[in-house]
Amino acid sequence: MMRSKTIAAILLPTYVLLGCGAEPLDSRRSTTNSPDLTGLWRLNLETAKSGLSANANITFTLLDSASDSVKMVACSGRETEQLGREGNKLSGMPVGVTSVVNNDKLTANSELGKSVATKMSTSALFDMGKLSINGGDLGSIASSNLCVQSDYASVLGQATQDRFSATIPLQGKPLTFDISRMGRLSKGTYEVNLRNGTLTITEDSDVWFKGNFSADMPNGQTVSGNFEFEKP
Repeated sequence: MMRSKTIAAILLPTYVLLGCGAEPLDSRRSTTNSPDLTGLWRLNLETAKSGLSANANITFTLLDSASDSVKMVACSGRETEQLGREGNKLSGMPVGVTSVVNNDKLTANSELGKSVATKMSTSALFDMGKLSINGGDLGSIASSNLCVQSDYASVLGQATQDRFSATIPLQGKPLTFDISRMGRLSKGTYEVNLRNGTLTITEDSDVWFKGNFSADMPNGQTVSGNFEFEKP
């Protein structure tokens, strides 16, 4: 699968930045009694080994046809993959052979860990927020064709990294924007390791992760923006 290109990951002593907007929701999206597998999905993968605990939230879309063909588009690469289907089993997903519990829930258990996927929407669209960036070589970017993934890891109960990654398509290629911290991400204003650089997280709720940023790049250009990501 084609790897996405990270064009705006500014690693901070504590964070890594990026962002923009979306329509507010009161609760996490979910579906029931879907007619088929088509839709936007979130998958939670839990891994625990030798004191290391990791939790990853992955998003993808499925397109289920009448001929029993299932196509998947992963957030990270934005490329279409054909999944194998036999009975209630799907093959070809990154978490291994996956069981179809029903059209709203999938489960898998592999060497990577245990995972559960639930459908967010019956529309196979990446509509998980908005992102805007202004300045620098990229000029002005504003996109709502956006998907979000996240991961969190700890060792012996102590947080080691908390990260959100948002991907948008630009000129036919996936562009990924990371926000990460050694420790837990939370509301507040933080310095980035660039001149005059700050990142502000304005909301960290069950549904939304929002904020804004501004920094002077090494080439002297000022880049600013805001983000509004629906949590996976």
